[in-house]
Amino acid sequence: MSPIPPRSEKPASKPSVAFVVQRYGREVDGGSETLCREVAERLADSATLEVLTTTAVDYLTWKNELPPGVIEERGVRVRRFPVASRRWVRRFGRLSERLYRTPHTIEDELDWMIRQGPRTPELLGYVKAARARFDAFVFFTYLYYPTYFGLPLVAGKSVLVPTLHDEPPAHFDIFHSLFWLPRAFVWNTPEERDLAREMFGIAGDGEVAGIGIDSTAAHASNGFRGRHGLREFLLYVGRLDVWKGIPELLDHFARYRAERAPDLTLVLAGKPHMKLPARAGIVHVGYLEDGEKMQALAAAAATVIPSPFESLSVVALESWAVGTPVVASARSRAVAGQCARSGAGLAYSTYEEFRSALDRLRSPEGRELGDNGRRFVAEQCSWDRIIGVYRRAIERASGAGR
Repeated sequence: MSPIPPRSEKPASKPSVAFVVQRYGREVDGGSETLCREVAERLADSATLEVLTTTAVDYLTWKNELPPGVIEERGVRVRRFPVASRRWVRRFGRLSERLYRTPHTIEDELDWMIRQGPRTPELLGYVKAARARFDAFVFFTYLYYPTYFGLPLVAGKSVLVPTLHDEPPAHFDIFHSLFWLPRAFVWNTPEERDLAREMFGIAGDGEVAGIGIDSTAAHASNGFRGRHGLREFLLYVGRLDVWKGIPELLDHFARYRAERAPDLTLVLAGKPHMKLPARAGIVHVGYLEDGEKMQALAAAAATVIPSPFESLSVVALESWAVGTPVVASARSRAVAGQCARSGAGLAYSTYEEFRSALDRLRSPEGRELGDNGRRFVAEQCSWDRIIGVYRRAIERASGAGR
């Protein structure tokens, strides 16, 4: 694999930009990865853009699954590098728990970051060698090896899209220095920006972009209930993982169903990364393609977002685009903020608050909240506005904004 991309003639007004992300592709189900892909596909016409990523699909093991090298995907040039060593989930989990709970050193945290992965020395070598070739480097999510070790190599022309939330590793000392390096930031929510200011003492400059929602996809004819034999149901869309709050959601739903709604169903849509218990009223439909997902969101009584660790909920925005209200964990500061700003969702901290929220959402009030959601998405989630934020951040990182 050549370490330097070939020279290409480009208009002076068309910046050369590298996006750096740990995984990339439509087969990847992560939030920051999806954001990177959506922005890249829309920015590719106005920039000479290349995505630098790995051959991994599974974020737990970083197993090499895709071929290394350069390929074009939906108009975007993608350069994949192999992962040098896979992650052993249980061993890494034990290390993480020890560092989260006990005093440790900076060296321990650096060792954690290397083991966190995906460890891709070839990607770092490419970033360093190609520094002069790109006007700006945009790094998606603060948490992984490519950003932590790659961004310092090109700090003077870097943009960081942190996707920060209040999770245990965010409190590691190693991230204090990282957040002082970028030339520009792009934030997903005001809450994320405020959290970065509080945690790292930075000015927290930069615009809030979020992600765009194509509301035209929401108007497809809907046969989701009939295809799956459903009547009234709640919907969860996303990775089925303990870190996404799934165990608590299952417990809350079982209790609510027993107390209030014996015919209510909870539909889980996503790839399982945990063992799902067999319980009455719970249906797992697997991963849903975009059209089917939007139909599921439109047919649901409410969308449930139990994760305490989010910097932005794309599913909430998609749910509001089709007029479906949201109930979300209040422990996710960003998603609770989304619900409050939109007037289209309710947040809960306890089971009693979960029960009260569902009671309200299943009443006529739920339709009013859903209508609020439609208006919010129409006003805030235009791709033209969001791509404008990224263009301005890139201009600043490249020196055009100095």
